Amino acid sequence: MNSQFQASLLVLSATVSLPLLFVAPASAVTVTVGFVNYDVNVFIGKYLGNESLFQIPPAGQMTWWGDGTGDLAAEFAEQVIDQLGSGPSTGYGPVFAYELSGTDILGISQNLTNPDSQKDETIANNSDVKYAIVTPLQSDPLSVPAPLPVFGAAAALGWSRQLRKRIGASQR
Repeated sequence: MNSQFQASLLVLSATVSLPLLFVAPASAVTVTVGFVNYDVNVFIGKYLGNESLFQIPPAGQMTWWGDGTGDLAAEFAEQVIDQLGSGPSTGYGPVFAYELSGTDILGISQNLTNPDSQKDETIANNSDVKYAIVTPLQSDPLSVPAPLPVFGAAAALGWSRQLRKRIGASQR
């Protein structure tokens, strides 16, 4: 196989592969709280059996969990407003659960039409409910997706081999 064909094959495979690497489910809502970007989605289910989701990351998916006042949950809910759809109460969004109180989950739901209005929610821990969950996003704008350095190294290796062959041919 000649080196020009190998280089062409490398470029073609990179061109085809790169778009496939970035195919991922779209995030429901991205919000910024305390200079950190978060991807906010929903989980429909019970507290019981899913306790690990109701913990502060990295163990769980609720950054606002354990905030006894609900202020952090309210801040997230206020930014999401109606972008995650309706929750357990008519006219309100999903529950931003922040505390377990006995057998009840305490949380906040955002009014879907009025960003200044929120509702305190008390949900039984064995009820199926639409809860908001969160994932912190990569905050470094200069970060490079993991596969790109591999493709760069492969391309550099291919070009260096070509250069070595040319140099070797010119010295003969």
